[in-house]
Amino acid sequence: MAHAPQHPHNPSSLDENEQTPAKVWELLRRNDWFKKVVARLEGLDKRPRVADDALQRRPREIGLAMVRRLGEFHSFAGVALQWLVPEPLFEIHHVAIPANVDLTGKAFAPLETVKLQEGITPDPADEKHWRTFEAHAGQDAQSVANCNGRPWRRGPHIHFQTSDDPRFCSKVDPLKEWRDYFADGRKFNLETPWRDAPPQFKREFCFLWRYLDSRTTNPITGTRIDAPREHETNFFQGWSLLSAIGRNTIEQEGLARAFTFADLAQHYRVFAFPNSIRTRMEARRMADWLNEQLCRLPDGGELPAHEPEIYGTPIQWDVFLFAGTCDDSSLLNAYRQAKPQLNGTDRVRKWRKERLNYVEHFRAIEHQVTGIFPVKIPRPKF
Repeated sequence: MAHAPQHPHNPSSLDENEQTPAKVWELLRRNDWFKKVVARLEGLDKRPRVADDALQRRPREIGLAMVRRLGEFHSFAGVALQWLVPEPLFEIHHVAIPANVDLTGKAFAPLETVKLQEGITPDPADEKHWRTFEAHAGQDAQSVANCNGRPWRRGPHIHFQTSDDPRFCSKVDPLKEWRDYFADGRKFNLETPWRDAPPQFKREFCFLWRYLDSRTTNPITGTRIDAPREHETNFFQGWSLLSAIGRNTIEQEGLARAFTFADLAQHYRVFAFPNSIRTRMEARRMADWLNEQLCRLPDGGELPAHEPEIYGTPIQWDVFLFAGTCDDSSLLNAYRQAKPQLNGTDRVRKWRKERLNYVEHFRAIEHQVTGIFPVKIPRPKF
């Protein structure tokens, strides 16, 4: 029988779309190297800003570079760092269908940003820290804002879209969520469990995981239409790379193919099968081969047999969270709480058999904590 999670913060008790992102955060916030990165950025923020002091090495620029490089190395850690040492940018995009556009459905019509509000506080009424740009002279509001210079912020970037047409409005208001969450001086830090984290932070982790797990869905729409999903691509049909290179020009079709190529290279493993398959037996042989390839990880390892094994099983998380430390008294306490249905006599007898298993359960999550962020990030050079 599968173990039913008992600890209130056991990520295995969450919805399947949240389970693994929650595990990543719970592991990451306990990782010693990641704690040092957070502490270093906090230390940079506390340094006095002295423009002429060469020894300061421009703390703000170093901090921005740290966040950027960390995001390239470990996307989850990059997002977490933005929220733990926040320097947010808030944007409200007022959108509309462009004038004189063909609405017959024959062509795609992108929305136009007719007004853009941006600020560094979550209150749009704060005129001191907010600016407003409107479409002008054939330029949309975003282009006007770009021409006037955008704030240099390390994040997180909080976007909200609104429109006179309710179909184009965001389904959630992340600015209101921010105000509600951080009201009365509330903090988000390394001590915050997943269940108590800001809603937008959790959504961003879920969005990141959707590009690593082909089953999870968009936390807002409940679909995968905006993430990699299974399909047969006809990308290589009807187009010749050699002829495109020979023309020595970049046309619209070639540019579109280049974008598709980049998407395939970044988000997909592309397998090729011959058109000459003529029997079901041969198709089955290739299907078995494909299954073997898909079960292999880039490092040569194997995918876990069951979903709960990703980043730790329910019982491993219960032991780790209930015990806190790997000693006999703590592990016994974890056993009592993970197995509340056992009485005193049965508990003592079964504990003698389970003790070594509980040590292994605890060590398994410890190993995951170490492995979630295993190396030190090279410092940026200026």
